Amino acid sequence: MKSFIERNLDPAGRLGEILFGLIMALGFTGAVRLGHEDADSRALFTGILGCNLAWAIVDGVMYALTELFERGRIVRLARHVLATTDEAAAIRLIAGEMDARVEALTSPEQRAELYRGMLARLRNLGVEPARFTRDDFLGAAAVALIIMISTLPIVVPYLIFGDPERAVRISNVVALALLFLLGMWWGKVVGAGPWKIGAGLTLIGLALVGVTIVLGG
Repeated sequence: MKSFIERNLDPAGRLGEILFGLIMALGFTGAVRLGHEDADSRALFTGILGCNLAWAIVDGVMYALTELFERGRIVRLARHVLATTDEAAAIRLIAGEMDARVEALTSPEQRAELYRGMLARLRNLGVEPARFTRDDFLGAAAVALIIMISTLPIVVPYLIFGDPERAVRISNVVALALLFLLGMWWGKVVGAGPWKIGAGLTLIGLALVGVTIVLGG
């Protein structure tokens, strides 16, 4: 399962999905608890797990749709490029899309040569309509899996502790601890201070959860 997720979701995507999953799980905990003040731990477990599962499915679907949208945007740009008879104007369109990605690694002359090559390739191969691909569905499945796995520890206390108040407190502690560990991991990935990122991410998570609950989410 780990290798499947790593093959179909890049490190930034994994970090982001875990972060959003944990924040949403914390929000669900508060929302379900507010709506079921007299519920026992098992009922809270069912409600919060169901919310986490629903969010995992929704986020997986959104991942696939976002991939299709981005592919469609590139296809539209490519069609505009091919419809432009002025080569300089076509290259400017390509530059508008690509400069931010390659500017730090190339000189103006290198970029101009790169864009001319891209234009020539587009003219030779043409453009196919954007469609869903196998990778979109695999990525969506990876998103759903990583959300369910990362939020599972948050619902385990509801199975262990019969007292719902105690289960809620321990679940929140577990969620905040996971946010802190995620921040430390994030700090190591980007080369920043792991402790600072961990603490900051935990505070940001608390603030976002507070906003989510206040707004009724």
